[in-house]
Amino acid sequence: MTSSIGRYTEYRFVVPGKAKSFRSPNAPRYKKLIRREARKVFRRPLRGCELNVLVDYFHLGKRRFDMDNVAKCILDALNGIAYLDDRMVRWQASASHFLGGPLFIPGGPVDLVKPIRRHNVYLFVRVRVHVPPWS
Repeated sequence: MTSSIGRYTEYRFVVPGKAKSFRSPNAPRYKKLIRREARKVFRRPLRGCELNVLVDYFHLGKRRFDMDNVAKCILDALNGIAYLDDRMVRWQASASHFLGGPLFIPGGPVDLVKPIRRHNVYLFVRVRVHVPPWS
């Protein structure tokens, strides 16, 4: 899904299932899944712009996740699909959300939780074209 929000364009997709770290032996298979889902949104890699990447992981496990390692796996997988090189990513943010209790996501779009109807564990990835505040 692609949305125009204010002055920037945001590309969104969902990766069903448990997130994997870039250090996991299952990382290559997980990157393949990420690429498959990203190709549904990106016809070709973005060029000539800086990007912001936001990753939200929704899960039922109470164990804490190292979201830096999960984000690294996602950024690597998006190379050549969402962007030509991950050096285009100006900043990235990631968060883990436990679905076993009340869920509050300040400032997050309602689209973040819509996939709960279909998946009990998933990643919601947003890639935004960065617009400097002075432009």
